Amino acid sequence: MPSRSSGRSGAGLAAGVGGAVLAQEVAEDATLAAEAAHLDGRGTGARRFGLVPRIGLVMFLFILLASLLAPILPIDNPLQQTLSLRNAGPSLHHLLGTDLVGRDVFSRVIYGCRSAFEGVGIGVLSMLVLGVPWGLAAGFSGTAVDEALMRIADAMLSFPPLILAIGVVSALGSSITHAMVTVGVISAPGLARLLRSATLPLRGAEFVLIAQSLGVSRWRTAVRHVLPNAMAPAVVQTVAAASYFLIVEAALSFLGLGVPPPSPSWGADMATAYLNFTGDPAATIVPGLAITIGAWSISAVGDGLRDVLVRA
Repeated sequence: MPSRSSGRSGAGLAAGVGGAVLAQEVAEDATLAAEAAHLDGRGTGARRFGLVPRIGLVMFLFILLASLLAPILPIDNPLQQTLSLRNAGPSLHHLLGTDLVGRDVFSRVIYGCRSAFEGVGIGVLSMLVLGVPWGLAAGFSGTAVDEALMRIADAMLSFPPLILAIGVVSALGSSITHAMVTVGVISAPGLARLLRSATLPLRGAEFVLIAQSLGVSRWRTAVRHVLPNAMAPAVVQTVAAASYFLIVEAALSFLGLGVPPPSPSWGADMATAYLNFTGDPAATIVPGLAITIGAWSISAVGDGLRDVLVRA
């Protein structure tokens, strides 16, 4: 039979574990309460999501929905060539006409949304994966770490993203993944600097000091409490970067360094169609308008988020 001493030891161990868990919960509650007080003290100067950002959001969602539903929409195969209908004008069957090899312009514009958003997604993901930990570490760490990380950021920001992407694609081969990962990585230092600037004032915030005094680890304090309060300007910067990435993807495809032919791409289709602009202007104008509308809609959403998230 177990002795009374072993039973008492087990009870003491259980009580110790329970006390540690309770202490951790109390620490989290106290930190969150101080964090809420800090947020209330920042003021309520944010404006509403305006009319122009709402229009941009609707247009962005329309383009995104078109890209997702492209395979089930009643449109022609964007790769199907009908040489007897080369450079045909708009008709009931081909709403925007056909291109130099008889492919339907409308279907290629719709399917081109997919390559555009693929490039934007790769670029944004690459930037966030590198830029967020970079900026948080620089802003929440000591002076030496901060200085080293910012000097690396300064060095990387000296490289033009588009030119470097062209060099990487030329060396590794034509691929939208290679190009947009490069652009995202080169853009990460800008996001890191912005996040660092938002993190620095929070190092001495009351809720951070309370968390540290209650024994919450530095990494947990940084990720759980500091990062959510510092992400507002970073979110706005990320949306603005998405608009830029869409233009970069189109530019690389225009140069033949993005989506490989014959896959639909707004930039690549413009490069093919502009040689016959006078004979078939729609094949050049429509992809150009798609790029403009797509980039503007994302930018408008970013402006609205700035008004809502970045408080006065």
